[in-house]
Amino acid sequence: MYYSGQEIVEIAVRIEENGNAFYNAAAEKLKQSGDIYSLLVELAEKELQHIAIFQKLLASYEPEDYEIAADDASAYVSHLAESHIFGKPEAGVHLAQTVSTAKDALEIALKFENDSIDFYVELEKRAKSDSRRLIRQIIEEEKEHAEEIRHFL
Repeated sequence: MYYSGQEIVEIAVRIEENGNAFYNAAAEKLKQSGDIYSLLVELAEKELQHIAIFQKLLASYEPEDYEIAADDASAYVSHLAESHIFGKPEAGVHLAQTVSTAKDALEIALKFENDSIDFYVELEKRAKSDSRRLIRQIIEEEKEHAEEIRHFL
């Protein structure tokens, strides 16, 4: 499968949108959970910041910036995009409906952050210098998010 730069950035935006939707919906279900609620609200806000960064990349990308041809690496990136916990439209809202405890929310959140790290690492490998720097920043933030979540598990 082949992804253009625009398609890759659109996938990244969808992942972040689904993450935001999940964190907001899970926070709403867990309002009484104090620290967990605060964490989920904070993570939702950070997903919006990531969306803004990716939209900025999308506005300035050049077609060759993220070209992923039909090779083994492309198949891996395709697999990551398609299997990402929030890779499909509305996935965040649907998963939030399955949350009944804080632990449920945290386990889903941790999987989301780890899936995101894997996807963005592969994206970074194919990006050019300016984009690579921004993607690296997002990877580091995703790692911090995962660590915050682990702290509560």
